[in-house]
Amino acid sequence: MPPVSTERFNGVTIAELAQNDQVCRAAFSLSHLEGKLLDHSPLEGGCGISNGVQVERTSVSLNRKFQSSCKLAATFSVFEEKVLQPAAERHFGQTVAGISHWGTYACRNRNNRQAGSRSEHAQANAIDIAGFKLQDGQSITVRDDWNAGGSKEAFLREVHQGACQLFQGVIGPDGDRHHHDHFHFDMGRWRFCR
Repeated sequence: MPPVSTERFNGVTIAELAQNDQVCRAAFSLSHLEGKLLDHSPLEGGCGISNGVQVERTSVSLNRKFQSSCKLAATFSVFEEKVLQPAAERHFGQTVAGISHWGTYACRNRNNRQAGSRSEHAQANAIDIAGFKLQDGQSITVRDDWNAGGSKEAFLREVHQGACQLFQGVIGPDGDRHHHDHFHFDMGRWRFCR
């Protein structure tokens, strides 16, 4: 997989989108993503959404719409095209029809701790993914299938590793006990893959 800076969303690299809010918003407006641009909201206490978008549909159906930073939405779109769908085709001979996520924005600290630094969710710069639905209706969940063996486990592990090539931060079930049942993808300052 090429380095993160060379992957493109609507003709613009992810690195360029992350550095320039106006470029990201213009690319989002011209993309296949269904949704709308959000008004800038000032950060208060480390929480808020600047350069935000509301995503109602990507290339697949979502269990619910989400609000996120523009760079997270753009990277998520690239992830679907370059990682998720090719992995589904390889392992199941069909594409993913739906994604179940637990949300993006939550004004909280990391891992819901009382003290400590803010989570990337506090600025809608992260998304938690619980599972996927294939075209034939088959479900794959991180909780049930990460260590299940067979094609479902292989698919989830490929998706996790592919996400590490695009997002700044990725945490899966092997990362820590807080992520035993979902993937965390973010576009924060720190690069890590666990």
